[in-house]
Amino acid sequence: MTEKTSKAPNRWPLLDFLRATAALLVLFKHTHLAYFHYTDALAQPGLFLKLFYFVTDLDREAVVIFFVLSGFLIGGSLADSMQRGSFDLVRYLIARFARIYIVYIPALVITEAIFYFGSHLLSDPAAVDNRPLISQQQMHFGRVSEAICHLAGLQGFSCPVWAQNQPLWSLGYEWALYLFAPAIIGLIVWEASPGLRLMAIALVCAIAVTVCHYPNDVVFWFSAWFFGAGSYQALRAGLVRLPAGLLGAGLVIAGMIIWHLRAASEWEIDTIIAAGFAIVIACRPMVEFRLAPRFFSWAAGFSYTLYAIHFPLVFLIVAIFQNIGFPADQGPASPVAFVEFGVTIAICLLAAFLVSLVSERKTGQVRAAMMRMCPPRTHRKASVKG
Repeated sequence: MTEKTSKAPNRWPLLDFLRATAALLVLFKHTHLAYFHYTDALAQPGLFLKLFYFVTDLDREAVVIFFVLSGFLIGGSLADSMQRGSFDLVRYLIARFARIYIVYIPALVITEAIFYFGSHLLSDPAAVDNRPLISQQQMHFGRVSEAICHLAGLQGFSCPVWAQNQPLWSLGYEWALYLFAPAIIGLIVWEASPGLRLMAIALVCAIAVTVCHYPNDVVFWFSAWFFGAGSYQALRAGLVRLPAGLLGAGLVIAGMIIWHLRAASEWEIDTIIAAGFAIVIACRPMVEFRLAPRFFSWAAGFSYTLYAIHFPLVFLIVAIFQNIGFPADQGPASPVAFVEFGVTIAICLLAAFLVSLVSERKTGQVRAAMMRMCPPRTHRKASVKG
């Protein structure tokens, strides 16, 4: 979700497309919920409306794809560096910290500003007492322990997620993965007996489950991430041919259709999609497929920002529409609802791009500045010996 593929040693154009598209799908779902009923409200929805409702109902599947992609990009390179003996924990954590917080901090500020000023400037025309439209949604950190958890970026993993910016839950899991992955992968490549390695890995995983606020969830999201790390190794080894890659794509599509039909449990569908997508990105002919590479490279460059700030923006835009006389939830096929939907999407995309110019697109510069303060491990060892 948060890694930028253009900085990888190899360029995989499909990953840019997937990152940009996945962020857009999450935006579609949260905007859809603001303006439309479910298709069940229509006796016979047309083909266009069915397709629209299908495409705008894939937010969870998009997050699954984000996690597999993150495992591919971060977990794969992490395993490589450990196998080569070149892994530097301090510089790794600096790189991951810079990547997460370069967008996370602006997202917190934007969310707080939206709900603070919105509660003072916008009123609910339908309310008898004309109360502030978003007065019930003020940000708060809760108890001291929860405040620390939120500021540490572990919301959703070690403490409840904010209602004011719900998508940030996934960043909590990703940050936790960044912290636990070196231990888990280090134990996997450890030159010890399989039994000892297995026990050590089980212990680390047990710790992760123990500190997780939602222990039932951590198993899947960690597994999806490591699916991606395995895909990287399979890609490097050339293990997955095109027919298998196409089969993986078929599993992803099938999982999305099953989800739309609600024909299986959430976790079963997520597992199908994660496994299928892991196969897709392990297939070199597919991962190197070029689809408008310059455009999607540009779009992927602010996909993390879009994901992190869109939720409060959607809330604000809906509130503004209501305040000027365009009520939300006008029906499953209302032309006004489609106009509101399109305007909201456009504003969120523009805002994300502008914010990314001073945040996400500065990741490399911020990371380089922080790295200069921490010399490579070999230099640190030499200075200690000296």
